[in-house]
Amino acid sequence: MNLKTLIQKIKGPKEILAAALAAIFVFSLAAYLAKTPKIRYSFRFQSVDSGRDNIEWRLLPYRKGSQKVVLYVEELLLGPKTERSRPVFSPGTRVDFCFERGKVLYVGLTPALLEKSGNASEIMDGIQLFKKNVRSAFPKFKQIEIYIDKKGLIGD
Repeated sequence: MNLKTLIQKIKGPKEILAAALAAIFVFSLAAYLAKTPKIRYSFRFQSVDSGRDNIEWRLLPYRKGSQKVVLYVEELLLGPKTERSRPVFSPGTRVDFCFERGKVLYVGLTPALLEKSGNASEIMDGIQLFKKNVRSAFPKFKQIEIYIDKKGLIGD
């Protein structure tokens, strides 16, 4: 059946409505498939109950180069979406800088990290969990250097 015979079969308002709905569906499907691709990442957060790791999966927009690491770190600092998980660091902790040189990732965080507030993980546990998350998502990094207020912490 070609388009010309299909158009000839449309006679009344019901057929026009059905054709319009079909056209809207096809347009919506094309727009959905054409939008920005996403990548699935895992995020580990400490459980409030047991202290073990809870894993969350999130879709993040596709980015090229070092921008995908920055996006991942910023998303990690936002904290968990589930109630029974602790944020990695205190609320309000943000990224000052994040860049890579070779196989080393340098991350600068705001001093809000040092203010233990809310139900956030302990600072040293949070740092280890932060590094575990980044290594899981980006295994190319052999070393992760964390800076707080532009002062270095012990790297690994």
